[in-house]
Amino acid sequence: MAENADQLNNFRTWVQEQQPILNSLNTDEFLLRFLRVTNFNLNHAKEWLIYFWKHRTENPQWFFNRDLLKNPIMLEISELAYCIQLPKETKDNHLIFIMRIGQYDTTKYTFNDVTKYAFAVTDILNRQPSAQINGYIIILDFSNIKFQHVNQFTPDYTRRYVNCWEKMYPVKLHQVHFYNYPSLFDPILHLFRMFLNTKLNDKIYLHSKALEKSLHQYIDPDLLPQEYGGQLGSIEGNLNKTFVQYTREDNNYMIQFDQYGVDLDRVSNILKALKKENNN
Repeated sequence: MAENADQLNNFRTWVQEQQPILNSLNTDEFLLRFLRVTNFNLNHAKEWLIYFWKHRTENPQWFFNRDLLKNPIMLEISELAYCIQLPKETKDNHLIFIMRIGQYDTTKYTFNDVTKYAFAVTDILNRQPSAQINGYIIILDFSNIKFQHVNQFTPDYTRRYVNCWEKMYPVKLHQVHFYNYPSLFDPILHLFRMFLNTKLNDKIYLHSKALEKSLHQYIDPDLLPQEYGGQLGSIEGNLNKTFVQYTREDNNYMIQFDQYGVDLDRVSNILKALKKENNN
């Protein structure tokens, strides 16, 4: 434990020394998540922290103006149950996160709108020690998806989207389930696989409409909402109501992230130095 405390203090000192190129939150709670997910490998934690802020700085369309209490679009999307963490963990203590890709009207909301909301709640969920230590199972629900939804996944947006989800958050992903997967998403899945690393590619499972109960081979129905053949209530009922209340209580924590980021013109110098150290 003393060694871990030393790593944490060394991490904080290093973060402070990188200003103004790297401007980061440096509380124990925040820095610990990067150490936990890297098994307290300090150099790897440093690199992950840089990418956490680098991807956010590169994609302001998803990481600013996300106030869950004041932004009217965020308020409306929250009522759609676009994404939600389920209340129960698996027998392996993995958390379950559902994102309903087609659960929004493309004439009212853009891909940027719903993605901004998803990242806002994920910033809050990432505070949980259980998320950092035990990790997630992800369900991407393609029910109700239409061509108008798919058309918003341009190659550039798909690359940015995948990079943010895969490389930014210090969490372990154990499984990614594509539920009610439609063939019209095949070109986008091809892009997804191009940008994902091999380990995460191997954790993707496809469940077509005809095989929707195949999800139960991986996740106990007792842990799932009724929309997925589970024993919990509807995802659009009390499950989402409770989840929305939970995220709104941590709204101030999330919006403070707006003040942090990196100098994109100079941050590559820090990354090069870290990679050189890692290779020695």
